[in-house]
Amino acid sequence: MTMIRTTPSAALSDAPPATWRRWTALGVPGLVALGTALALLQGTAFAHDTFHDCHYFGPSLRMHIAAWAGLACGLAAPMLYVALCRGAARRGWDHTATRASGLALAVLILGVLPLLLEMFGVWVLYAPDPSGGYDCSGLAVLGPAALPAG
Repeated sequence: MTMIRTTPSAALSDAPPATWRRWTALGVPGLVALGTALALLQGTAFAHDTFHDCHYFGPSLRMHIAAWAGLACGLAAPMLYVALCRGAARRGWDHTATRASGLALAVLILGVLPLLLEMFGVWVLYAPDPSGGYDCSGLAVLGPAALPAG
């Protein structure tokens, strides 16, 4: 039985299969888009959860879930891309020869700004009360002694 040896250049000319390209073209940009959508959802739709009837209640549970899930998606996207590229290199596939890899890399580069937005969203959860803890006006209620005489 004879063994056929391939040169490294011949092994690298093999393109990754459709499954790898699908994970790269859909999985990585999908995670970036999901993280961005969750960060925007936290900043727009859930932003009104903190104040009710001029009393500060703090961030709601859905704000925490949206912020942390968005950050997790934003950080998982580059990790998935690296794992897919390492797996392709381990199998001898040339991952740079596919459009899916180029698209995923471009989305990752553009996804740096949403990742900063996601990190800011988590920081906002633990930031101090913007009104100073004294209702909507930010002024302390001093009681009857604060009323002018007259």
